[in-house]
Amino acid sequence: MRIALLDDESKENDNLCALIDAYAVQRKYDIVCEKFTSGRELLLHDRFDLYFLDYVMDEMNGIAVGQALNERFSGAVTICYLTGIEGAASEIINAEIGAVGFLTKPVSAELLYKKLDRFYSTSFGGHLQLKKGRVTETVYAQEIFYAEAADKRTRIHFRLSEEVYHHSFSETERILSDLPYFCRIHRSYIINMLHVKAYDVKSVMMTNGDVLPLKTKDFAKIYRNFVFNETKD
Repeated sequence: MRIALLDDESKENDNLCALIDAYAVQRKYDIVCEKFTSGRELLLHDRFDLYFLDYVMDEMNGIAVGQALNERFSGAVTICYLTGIEGAASEIINAEIGAVGFLTKPVSAELLYKKLDRFYSTSFGGHLQLKKGRVTETVYAQEIFYAEAADKRTRIHFRLSEEVYHHSFSETERILSDLPYFCRIHRSYIINMLHVKAYDVKSVMMTNGDVLPLKTKDFAKIYRNFVFNETKD
């Protein structure tokens, strides 16, 4: 796995890299960290599996970098923000970046490891077996943007395509219920919260631009807990 670390203070990058290296040794994972002190330099590189972006930087702040990454890679990026500023969590959510993580500085090894464990479980696990006619396909759960009821079947939307599978919507909900990043927001829609760009009281916008109706009254709490509540990890 390739991880990008962005902080305009080299010492902060070094400290975080040391924690991630220790995690990799403990879990026996193959992880390579690349350190950047400039957002503009980071944006010149190909997509990383995971980004840790400092919230406050002089040249180009973390929100601007996150927005640029989402635009360049069509929302297919995983970002965790780092900051010591109180109240930054709400601003990050309101910036419509689609962040899937948030850690305060100085970074706690325990909380960092929880974030990395979640990333591994969602990115390198969660392979689903879905039926399409007489064929059973293996679907990578993280690549699902949302599921939509389609008569007695289910239409699965990906970043650049959609497929209809021979599962009822209730059966699809049962299949997805074991994964913590899926949430039913409407009688006809189940979304992947890893791909949420923005939401209001009536709708949810996904990072591919699709806007879906929202009927779940406590969605704001569910989403905030998913992104920021470490007890859910």
